[in-house]
Amino acid sequence: MTNVDLSHLTFSSRELPSQLISRTKELSTGYWQFKLTDAPEAGDPQASWYLAIVQGRVVFSGTQPLSWQSLCQTLQRYLPSLRTASAKQTLKEIEKDLSTQELKMLSQILLKAEKALSLQRQEVVKAIHLQILSDLDTYLFDASGKGRYLVNNSLVLQTPFSGFKLEDLIFQAQARQEEWRNLRRYIASMQGIPILNTEALTSANVAPEQRQLIEKLTNLGKPLNSLAQITAKDPLETAKMFAKLIERGFVTLQIPPEIASKFATSEVFIIDDSPIFLQKFQAVVSKWGYRVNAWNDPATAIEKIMQANPSIIFMDINMPGMSGFDLIKEIRRQQQLANIHLVMLTAENSLSNQWRAKWGNCKFIAKPRSQEEIANFQVELRQLLQEIAPLYQ
Repeated sequence: MTNVDLSHLTFSSRELPSQLISRTKELSTGYWQFKLTDAPEAGDPQASWYLAIVQGRVVFSGTQPLSWQSLCQTLQRYLPSLRTASAKQTLKEIEKDLSTQELKMLSQILLKAEKALSLQRQEVVKAIHLQILSDLDTYLFDASGKGRYLVNNSLVLQTPFSGFKLEDLIFQAQARQEEWRNLRRYIASMQGIPILNTEALTSANVAPEQRQLIEKLTNLGKPLNSLAQITAKDPLETAKMFAKLIERGFVTLQIPPEIASKFATSEVFIIDDSPIFLQKFQAVVSKWGYRVNAWNDPATAIEKIMQANPSIIFMDINMPGMSGFDLIKEIRRQQQLANIHLVMLTAENSLSNQWRAKWGNCKFIAKPRSQEEIANFQVELRQLLQEIAPLYQ
């Protein structure tokens, strides 16, 4: 029988949870150190991740091993009271008065910090718990790479609390993954930057305090993961808040091109003879994370569509040389395109046009005819794309 090296593992996407559970049961106190080669939401494509284990329970998670410095970073991430100048000075003074050996006794240092700063132990434990869950969200399911286990019995003295059962954490992480999947229709990436739709927010019945908060956060021009840190919130809770704002049309999410290319699985094709409308449509839909092909000549559109192979096609009804309805017939004659989703666009929101679109097995969206109609058009367009061509399949 071949002996399995429990201290080393290699994993592909979604393999790490089961390997972690099976391997950790047989190991003593120490660290799992992971070198990750494919973690979509991690800033560094070659990220390192440490998971500290004491007697089978997880006590810390981060890009560095557990230390007074890494613990302070975690606490300041989730506890705004520790970000003040006076709190930072107190922490420095505590650290300054300790020897190198004493700095390793985190439980004793933490007691001093809790007393000096009126911290509650449950606040500390909650902050560490949120940090672990956030790291599991980022690394546990979608990353691939290698891991090795480093025995470190001194962690028994370092750890400030008893820790969490690994199985419980993975169960919680799996439940969070389901919540993240439900949010993907609105939040393609936490590296997306929220852009305020001022008109929609102004015309809505929103409490002044909520409006001020929305304006304050979007005016920062920061991605969602940064906003979660600024507000000391769980990234998942931040995503939920902004998903509601996006759903109501108050905010759109601008995805950086290098990030959109990793996540977008749906390509949009639009045919319209108006260069201005094509430009505006492409700008808006690209910010949501879609790849957009725009074309202004219906007579040559079929060839371009075949090359692009989009998930959904938008087309104007009234175009010179060939109407949108004539183009539908040509598209349906192509076996490769016979079942593709089609959407008619027109400024003429007439009942006859709606019926003709339905007869052609198409969706129908009326173009905005004034500035006041743009917000509603974008909301309707976003909902249609989420229904027919979601970024996450």
